[in-house]
Amino acid sequence: MLSADFDLAVIGGGPAGSAAAITAAQAGARVVLLESRQFPRHKVCGEFVSAEALALLRDLLSDATTIHFLLATAPMLNRTRLWLGTRMLESPISPPALSISRFQLDAALWQSAQAAGVNCRDNCEVSAVTGNGPFELRTANETIMARALIIAAGRWSQFVADRALPPGPKWIGLKAHFREERPSLTTDLYFFDDGYCGAQPVSHDTVNVCAMVRSDRASSLPDVFRLHPALRDRAANWTAITTPVSTAPLVYRTPQPVRANIVYAGDAAAFIDPFVGDGISIALRSGKAAAECLSGFLAAQRSLEDSVALYQREYARQFMPLLAAAARVRGLLSLEGLAQRAAFELLRFPGLLPFIIRRTRRA
Repeated sequence: MLSADFDLAVIGGGPAGSAAAITAAQAGARVVLLESRQFPRHKVCGEFVSAEALALLRDLLSDATTIHFLLATAPMLNRTRLWLGTRMLESPISPPALSISRFQLDAALWQSAQAAGVNCRDNCEVSAVTGNGPFELRTANETIMARALIIAAGRWSQFVADRALPPGPKWIGLKAHFREERPSLTTDLYFFDDGYCGAQPVSHDTVNVCAMVRSDRASSLPDVFRLHPALRDRAANWTAITTPVSTAPLVYRTPQPVRANIVYAGDAAAFIDPFVGDGISIALRSGKAAAECLSGFLAAQRSLEDSVALYQREYARQFMPLLAAAARVRGLLSLEGLAQRAAFELLRFPGLLPFIIRRTRRA
């Protein structure tokens, strides 16, 4: 069995893992980035990139051509619309966000990691991790040794400590792209009992449609569309252009940014409510923060334990307030019947919805 040595191993090639790998490589570390399956691939994602992430994304991308292709051509979103039954609430998104295909975003970040000198390997599943620093990672073909380890493999990988499911029906995520003529440059959220569905343009004639729903209510996007009258009427004019993808289960857990001497980033650390639109931003920013906090150890200026503790403090400062604010909004919108309608009417109070949106952004 072959072996290889690196300063840092990153498991998971999505935005969090790529951001961590690029940041560490730019600082001079020897980095390996491991993705279990073919990459990139379509994933369940709202594809909403909030303004807080755009400057960082520009820094991570490798060349001006990629930046122009990914950012300059992306639809700009400056308003959000929320539907509950026949009621509609509209609010500005300030500063505006961009809508970027997750497939294209992952591809651009992966290529930028390669350009930064990261050893990028897809179809390379890590079957086991041992050690507490250094770490031994076993794959089907080799053993990889790394001084430090970041896990950014999503909310439900084998490396997440608590995999126990709560009782009752599962929550699932569903996503596909649909053709729609001249879609509104808005993020539209349709709420119904036991779930919601979002739609926003990713090009001048294509919308990304992404839903989170209880599995006993719907198991496909057509099932979801029937749960809301305005969404059903709008979807009647859509033509699917990608094969739907799904993910399950969607579970909210206590955030876990560290475990022993292993650092977690993105959804592997915590799953933020998708409707707030900050998932990609937190993934990029937490990946960058993880690499930066480990930089002192990789430069032999700080112990691994101190570097991991630094990341835990930084995660608490930057991200815990956002997760807590999103959870409070979830509590309001998860109410049912008259209580949900009352909460929706409360959001009509002037300035309240923009204030809530700001609270789920940078702390």
